[in-house]
Amino acid sequence: MATKKNPPEKSPASAAKAPGPSSAPAKPAKSAAAPSSSSKPPEAPAAVAAETPVRQLVQRLPVAPGLGHQADLPDVKAPSLENLNIRVPVGEDLTEEDLLERFHELARAKAEVRERAEGEALVMGDDVRLDILGYANGRLIPLSSRVGYWMELAPQVMLPGFSEVIAEASVGDSVEVGLVLPDNYPAEQLRGMPARFLVDVRGAREVRMPDTESDAFLKLLGRGSTHEEVMSSIVEEMEGEMADMLWVDARNRVLDEIVARSNVTVPKPLVDEEIRRRWHQAEGEVLAQKFFSLEEQQEALDGWLHHPGIRDDVERRLKIALVLRAIAQRDKLQLTPQAALELLKESSEPFGITEAQLRESMADPAASAQMTDVAWHLLAVEHVMTQAKVTFEGAEEGLAQA
Repeated sequence: MATKKNPPEKSPASAAKAPGPSSAPAKPAKSAAAPSSSSKPPEAPAAVAAETPVRQLVQRLPVAPGLGHQADLPDVKAPSLENLNIRVPVGEDLTEEDLLERFHELARAKAEVRERAEGEALVMGDDVRLDILGYANGRLIPLSSRVGYWMELAPQVMLPGFSEVIAEASVGDSVEVGLVLPDNYPAEQLRGMPARFLVDVRGAREVRMPDTESDAFLKLLGRGSTHEEVMSSIVEEMEGEMADMLWVDARNRVLDEIVARSNVTVPKPLVDEEIRRRWHQAEGEVLAQKFFSLEEQQEALDGWLHHPGIRDDVERRLKIALVLRAIAQRDKLQLTPQAALELLKESSEPFGITEAQLRESMADPAASAQMTDVAWHLLAVEHVMTQAKVTFEGAEEGLAQA
């Protein structure tokens, strides 16, 4: 399964990047579930459209940066926003496992840590910084690159045995992990297939967990004087997150509905160009810096271009961007610099992005163009959502105005 010598292909230290959204070895963050059927309709969160820091806002929102500056865009007729009624189904209930995982995360944040020295052995429970390259069928796994990636060395459901092999290594080692991707692996075309992950252990921290049964720990946590009070605060916190996720689901359903009403078609070259842009940002630059040959880089790009999940996501985002652009033009939406800043600030505050950071980004010409595109997207989404009526199934009041 693993070897301490350099693996037969490029080591990540000289080659770079591997498991991503479809195959990341990190312990997955729980997606917020939906409230139980007895929950009240959630209040709309202040930042339903924002999920990441400034640099990633453009990538994560369904908006195509620079779309307004591209030529040969398809002619899109803005759809009607009348009778825009959306019903959001009830999601999964909060489970004991969810609560225990959040409690573990809170306790881990209060742990004592010590940097491990070069050559020092790892143990399960460490925080480790890894460079990873993932291969299946002899090719890099699309969306699978990681460089300088911190993760808890704990069992990974989607990569069985990955952490256990890494735990046999030491800081500075290069390790090869062989495993079979499980039948519920997110990338359907890779399920049940053998995969290899080439891993460089760049650093590690020993993590000494606190005594979670002690009064001192409860005081340090600041969430109550008893475990019952702590768990109650976690439930309240996670229910709020679940309500936010319901509004994210509602927004996505509204956007998909206006796309369906527009019957927009995105030309294949436009999809290809957007995939190339995303690949270059996420992987291409790193592969070039790590001396992958042009042939290897093209092979990696081809993996993205022919990945059905990537194509579907990019095409959806482009359709949304084109339809919102048409709606903004038809309804004569106006975006002032101050309004743009307020929209971006509202979306960024929950993630620790300050107004000063936003202003700094807006001062850079390249970043400013992207941030302006994001602000237009947020403005158009806000406009569309004010026209929508969203019903949350199982909610006591039955109907909520988006």
